[in-house]
Amino acid sequence: MKSKRYFILPFVFLFSTHIYAQRVTWWSEQTPPKTIAVCKRPKGIYEMNLAQSLAGLAVQALNEGLDTEGVWINGGASDYCIYFKTLLQRLNAIKGNEYDVWEFVQKLGKKGVVKGYVLYDYSISPSVNIATVQAGLRKGVLVDITQEKKAKRLGLAKLFDATIPELTDSLNFEAVKEQLNNNLIVLIDPANGNNRDYAIAHKSMVYYGVDSFLNYLMGWVKPLSPVIGWNRGPEFEHIAPCTRYGLINTASDWCLNLSLLACNLNTSIGTFKQFDPTAIDWKSDKNYHAFVMSDGDNMQWTFGNFIHNPNYWANPYNAELSMGFTTCAVNISMAGNDALQELIRTQQPQVSVVEYGGGYYYPDLFAEKLPNRKELLRDFARTVNIHMKKAGVHVFAFICRNLYSKGAMEAYQIFAEELEDLTGMIAVQYAPYNGGNGDVFWVKNREGIEIPVLTAKNMVWANLSLERSGSPSVIADCINKVATTAEEDERSLGWTIVHAWSRFDRGEDGQILDAPQNNPASARGVTPLKWGKDLINTDTEVVSIEEVLWRIRMRHNPEQTKKIVENIKSCK
Repeated sequence: MKSKRYFILPFVFLFSTHIYAQRVTWWSEQTPPKTIAVCKRPKGIYEMNLAQSLAGLAVQALNEGLDTEGVWINGGASDYCIYFKTLLQRLNAIKGNEYDVWEFVQKLGKKGVVKGYVLYDYSISPSVNIATVQAGLRKGVLVDITQEKKAKRLGLAKLFDATIPELTDSLNFEAVKEQLNNNLIVLIDPANGNNRDYAIAHKSMVYYGVDSFLNYLMGWVKPLSPVIGWNRGPEFEHIAPCTRYGLINTASDWCLNLSLLACNLNTSIGTFKQFDPTAIDWKSDKNYHAFVMSDGDNMQWTFGNFIHNPNYWANPYNAELSMGFTTCAVNISMAGNDALQELIRTQQPQVSVVEYGGGYYYPDLFAEKLPNRKELLRDFARTVNIHMKKAGVHVFAFICRNLYSKGAMEAYQIFAEELEDLTGMIAVQYAPYNGGNGDVFWVKNREGIEIPVLTAKNMVWANLSLERSGSPSVIADCINKVATTAEEDERSLGWTIVHAWSRFDRGEDGQILDAPQNNPASARGVTPLKWGKDLINTDTEVVSIEEVLWRIRMRHNPEQTKKIVENIKSCK
């Protein structure tokens, strides 16, 4: 079966005499500590908020040259214990003593790092977010009304009262916006504590909500800045405002200790295992198909419950499936080298790594509210390129609102020109993921080499009745049917996006059944794909997404591709 091919003509760009200083990161610079003291695991949300404010003020003091000690908060997934050890090694820092939160209050108060407290009322929804903004500006710790007596007993002065019901996020913002850092914004559910340290450390605005005020804030933040955390409601409704103002959502709402982990000294940590196109059997006449896991742009998942999770990165079937994983390698290269190092260390053979966008946004809508959209997208792509090269990633993925739109075509071309050593790009539509039906768009890089943008043919997604969608059994049947109808001179080449959260059970007849998402006894991730692979006919081979992309290039432009492969071979 012939897939549609689209050729995108290179855009003509008029370059001004303005010379850009190439940015290396869109995350805030952080001064590394010489010592890192440990805050014992907080007991409940009030203590967590207090601990977060202590960690944030400690980093603020580091950045201002007032102290040399950071604060690490114990808690979170077990992987954070690994990151703490490698962080100490990477920064050449000494592990300090352990204290509970109130001991830390006294310790940092004596140093002058803590100037007092900012009062909030957890029962009033925006109160703690307003208090977090004020805490960063006034150097105060976060104290709930239930903790105020203890704060007073320690001799702390009240610096600000965020319990006043009439005080809104917008009123608070207008009062202090000239003092705030608009190189980032932090979105935090008032019910949670994570990332308040980062907001306080860098004096950022904090908000939670999807409304006209969110759009106003997105326009206030400088383009190409990170959105830390996550917002509420349907994804498109809160990702779209970030996107339209040229911001990068990092999906980092449950990350812990970012205020320290984001200390980046450009440490050399190695690269991912590389795919070798010279080892491909080009004479084979089989059909080839790849599976790629979704949601890798989710930083909090990567940090917390992905690397050693047997459903995903640690699954025993990964090598057999030549599994592809979308990742946030670019963002964690900037703001979590310790997580990136562990990801690289634990990569299994045959596993492919795909950079998922450089963050969460829709490239076809990116910066459309701004007059210099293409310039910003190009600047963004250049920064992505730096970190893809650093990590050794050669496949880039898009998630578009509309795969066929003019904005999407512009993005494909710009990224092809700015990403070096690119094997190819893959693309999904926000809904449905397989909206491209396996179509290929062709773009040229700066050397005139044709680069494919291959859309997803199918999607593994439980309890979803859409064409080319469903359980691994359904998808195996789709793959077999396409292989049967493929012409002899053009065998099927495609890939399936796998919804990371869908759960499945295996029936007695071997069929794979949809399971409720809230049923932890069922399987999700890679194992159901292994069940599905066993149902795929032998005339189709499951391979890596990189092999699929190389084969597409060879079929489309054999002369050019052979030269590239021969050059790779000669350099080995």
